[in-house]
Amino acid sequence: MTDKPCTALVFDLFHTLSSIRHTHGPGDDTAGILGVDPQEWRNALFNRSNARLKGQITDPVKIIRDVSDKINPGIPDEIIRKAAASRYSRFEKSLINPAFHVIETLKSLRQRGYKIGLVSNADVMEVAAWDKSLFSSCFDFTVFSCHCGYVKPEPSIYKLCIEGLGKTADECIFVGDGGNNEHTGAKKCGMRTIFTSEFIKDLWPERIADLKAKADYHISDIRQLLNTDFLA
Repeated sequence: MTDKPCTALVFDLFHTLSSIRHTHGPGDDTAGILGVDPQEWRNALFNRSNARLKGQITDPVKIIRDVSDKINPGIPDEIIRKAAASRYSRFEKSLINPAFHVIETLKSLRQRGYKIGLVSNADVMEVAAWDKSLFSSCFDFTVFSCHCGYVKPEPSIYKLCIEGLGKTADECIFVGDGGNNEHTGAKKCGMRTIFTSEFIKDLWPERIADLKAKADYHISDIRQLLNTDFLA
């Protein structure tokens, strides 16, 4: 591991800085609307839908259909449309109404001189409200998979952000919840890594031990970054 001081932090977005489960966005859970098993929905969404993440599918209804067809291709169109509208609204709220302490921490880190980047696996529906969000003013450079065509843990998506920040990988620390093997990808690019359990401890507590083992450090609240010696 490098001894080079950290001068930039690169964050994941969902389940790291924000979560639709914690912002209680309007509308019902997508799996519930579709009438499918929640675990099957999460598996198809996270592991079998690269087309939406790479921006190859951009229509919200088609995004839901692409995922749901992998579980049940017989879901009626009106249910798909309802699920798409609900999911859009829930992600919009999660971006427009972020947790106050998260925004304040990002601002504090920038005020201390750190460059702040974002690397997110997301489809266009999930980040449609980005420009209206308080998050949008907190970053020096952002990379969304649906805009660049790369997805974590592919090295190219990290490198885009590192270069956009004007840094080298050994100057950067990646902070994320561990989804998509993102810490492994970040390490392969030469970054140090931090696993944050702030949001997933309420969602998937059983995953914490395994995800923690894949990162260099662990935090349970983003505010810990303001008092962490290894950022010095």
